[in-house]
Amino acid sequence: MSFSVRAKTEIAQQPLGSTFENLAELAALTKTCGQLEKGSDSYKIKISTEILPVAERYVNIVDNLWHEKIDLTSAKDTIRKDSIRYTMVIEDKLATKILTNCYLIRKNAFDRWEKVNNISRFIVNDENTQRAYIRGAFLGCASANITIDEIDSVKKHRGGYHLEFVFDNEAYAKDFVHILSNFDINLKTTIRKYNVVCYLKEIEAISDLLALVGASNAVLVLQNELAIRQVRNNLNRQLNCACANISKSVDAAIRQLDAISKINAIIGIENLPEHLQDLCLLRLANPEASFDELVKLTNPPLTKSGINHRFRKLIEIANELKE
Repeated sequence: MSFSVRAKTEIAQQPLGSTFENLAELAALTKTCGQLEKGSDSYKIKISTEILPVAERYVNIVDNLWHEKIDLTSAKDTIRKDSIRYTMVIEDKLATKILTNCYLIRKNAFDRWEKVNNISRFIVNDENTQRAYIRGAFLGCASANITIDEIDSVKKHRGGYHLEFVFDNEAYAKDFVHILSNFDINLKTTIRKYNVVCYLKEIEAISDLLALVGASNAVLVLQNELAIRQVRNNLNRQLNCACANISKSVDAAIRQLDAISKINAIIGIENLPEHLQDLCLLRLANPEASFDELVKLTNPPLTKSGINHRFRKLIEIANELKE
């Protein structure tokens, strides 16, 4: 089961809200996963989804609002052979009741029904109804490209984070983006073929949206993934830093040993001042030791700064002898 299906299932199993919240959620669900077919004097609604709890929630909302029953049918998906598609067909008076109460159709100047492309301000007139509308849109048309695998008991993420809503109308998409902005969630938009795609790519913004629609378990999964990613990044940075330090230490030791070798070949290290002789012998005995390790071996004790100063002096002497 994909991440988005788990999130939608969790949301769809939540208790229903107030009458106005139910209307807002029903409006978004009908708009995003429904098809309207116009007859001679009315519309027919066809709702289709691959997630049974979403279909059952639609049925329950209609029953809660008007005490009307809707037949729910299932069949194998004609495109995805391994999945089941759940369908509801609503006609006549009930279809008109849903569409008019959700502000999805209206009478035009010729007293004929026509579709409404915008989101009516009457259906999302406060924070609770806006939240319910977003929830309905998420259930209807949201998809998330988020894959979290269990590998050796450690959750690892492969690929980027991406959550999107796909709409067939630019005016509707613009209204939806505005509603999300009221909750400080800023969707980006792009055109894909003939559809408008509103999307998020930041894991924090995706978590905020999931929390807004009530997918608490999905939020916990993402937050856990974020924590693991941060720990992994910190470890990588520390490892890279340690590797860089090791490389610097190796390069420094090679330069020091090369200087000692040149001095010994030309004048002999026994002709150096005693404190430099001691350092030469210490380095020759411990060619791979870091400065920290050399500090512990000096007697009397020296500081890193003191050892570094003496090594610079040895390298200067070697360069002068070579010239």
